[in-house]
Amino acid sequence: RSAREPEAFVRERGMVTVTGRSSLPILAETIAGRTLSGSWMAHPEVRRIYNILGRVAKYDVVTAPLILGKEAVMDASLGPAVERIAGDPGRRDRVRGRLPLLARRLLDQVEAERRVRMDHWGVATKRARPARLLLERELLVAASGIHTESGYHTAIVVPWRTSKFSQQFAKEAARLTFAEAQDMLLMAAVRSAVIAPEREVRRWFVFGAERIDILLAQGALERLTAAGRTWVTCRQ
Repeated sequence: RSAREPEAFVRERGMVTVTGRSSLPILAETIAGRTLSGSWMAHPEVRRIYNILGRVAKYDVVTAPLILGKEAVMDASLGPAVERIAGDPGRRDRVRGRLPLLARRLLDQVEAERRVRMDHWGVATKRARPARLLLERELLVAASGIHTESGYHTAIVVPWRTSKFSQQFAKEAARLTFAEAQDMLLMAAVRSAVIAPEREVRRWFVFGAERIDILLAQGALERLTAAGRTWVTCRQ
């Protein structure tokens, strides 16, 4: 009933999603105490869920669009791993090279100006929003919502490296290798899910699935087969 309870739940599980559908626990459903069909915004207790979700971030947890591009809430100990992934030069160059034209244009402007307010960008929301969300999911930018003078919502977009998240964890992230960071996030997510379809696990993160095969070969992850489907779980 308070933000302390979901915060304790996040710390216990390590990583959860805020909404959406995945094998990880869903925080909005944890607060509601039931499975939510459709958007949680249509739930009778939407105001309570919204208020508690807003207060959880004040505790020792962090958020980033990690799982299938959806917002994940995780224990702060995973923050350096996220920052290491986001800031890796090789990954960033590969992602930049395959961005659609409009997303590339937005990224170039954000990096040049250090701050872009989306309702001032000059591109219709219907086209601009998917470009912004793609950059967020790829951990190339960070965005925060604001109320405009007219009462609408818009987003302020900044380069990832200037975000509060990056500044908080950059020093610790420098001590990790790219592989170590991937492993930390993969193991945390699988532990939280307990067991998940392998096909889904391979789509979770922006860094791809190469480390899954390595962790399976090392025995850190285990593959189970049932009814023609393969699942992944942790041995520990």
